[in-house]
Amino acid sequence: STFIAVMFFGWNKTSKKFHLLSTWLVAVGSNLSALWILVANAWMQFPAGMHFNPDTVRNEMINFWDVLFSPVAINKFLHTISSGYVLSAIFVIGISSWYLLKGRESMLARKSMIVGAVFGVLGSLFIVFTGDESARLVAKVQPMKFATFEGLYDGHGGAPLVAVGVVSSQSDSSHNYLKNFTVRIEIPNLLSYMVYADRNAFIAGVNDLINGNKEHGILSAKEKIERGKFARETLKNYKLAILKKDTAQMTLIKAKFQDKDFLDHYFRYFGYAFIKDVNTLVPSIPISFYSFHIMVVLGFYFVLFFILIYIFVIKGSIERRRKFLWLSILTIPLPYLASEAGWVVAEMGRQPWTIQDYLPTVAAVSNIDSTSVQVTFWLFATIFTTLLIAEIRIMAKQIKIGPKESSNEGGK
Repeated sequence: STFIAVMFFGWNKTSKKFHLLSTWLVAVGSNLSALWILVANAWMQFPAGMHFNPDTVRNEMINFWDVLFSPVAINKFLHTISSGYVLSAIFVIGISSWYLLKGRESMLARKSMIVGAVFGVLGSLFIVFTGDESARLVAKVQPMKFATFEGLYDGHGGAPLVAVGVVSSQSDSSHNYLKNFTVRIEIPNLLSYMVYADRNAFIAGVNDLINGNKEHGILSAKEKIERGKFARETLKNYKLAILKKDTAQMTLIKAKFQDKDFLDHYFRYFGYAFIKDVNTLVPSIPISFYSFHIMVVLGFYFVLFFILIYIFVIKGSIERRRKFLWLSILTIPLPYLASEAGWVVAEMGRQPWTIQDYLPTVAAVSNIDSTSVQVTFWLFATIFTTLLIAEIRIMAKQIKIGPKESSNEGGK
């Protein structure tokens, strides 16, 4: 916060070297902040580097590096910060377009657009790459999320990629989610190939994950609930043995929490013990599907947008393309929309889990009074809304003023 203030207001009040240092520290600090936030979020999506301690009844970290460098954490960090870079590139191009439409700062605007376009192309291509890798990871560690945002109701080999579709999430009394695409354009076998590099590979659908699929070794939700209940009952028996001071029973039960077979076949489903209705294990299919596809479409649009900007500026025709300049300004909100759509996929898509397979939202309840939560929420909402208004006003004022050291001859 301190260095942001120096960056915004310190140009004539500090040395140029200190101002540059402050700008770099803002960049480094914001990336470090993102790193730890995203590592924590990735752990909730894919718990790694931890072991459950029955004495404290909590997951405790046993390997910091496994947490920091889990594949989900690395991918989530790279994908998220690259989306921020793309957003900044589009913002620079949009403001530069405004200057060109006003006939101001022409040279500065063209140079800024070149920098933004090159930076944006690299960033958007990296987003496409990390997004593709993210989808493959999700298919392996969060198959239900993957099935919902791909609109895959029934799993099968050679799964198609639904490029365009209108979906619903109706289910019958047997918990079979009905295939209901009002409109669907799909590419045969592509989804299987993208995930496993095998066009005939099997990918589980929503119905497989709820009802099970013995042929492919997929447990039903009911079986997972039963195994979770067994793990929870084992923990209850351990706590009861502690109360009774039954040392022999304590030693016997605690050994189970060190046993790989018990951990892999029962405790990994601990959170399912809290699930009363298997339908709650399916996140909103329409929300996940549409959010994911909006994000993907915008990602490819950004690649094309940056390439066209670069070509038009290099050819010297950008100032004559007034409709495209207006399009550049209208594009400014789109990376924000793409980022929010990505977070909707990440967070709505993992419901009902606070920690994947270990802690559902219904059990993630604290003893904090609801009034305290409401007060905190409205305080944060008020503070951040005020900061947003202040930041927009500052940026709008500075954009209107323009570079103070430029000439009054249209940037010539």
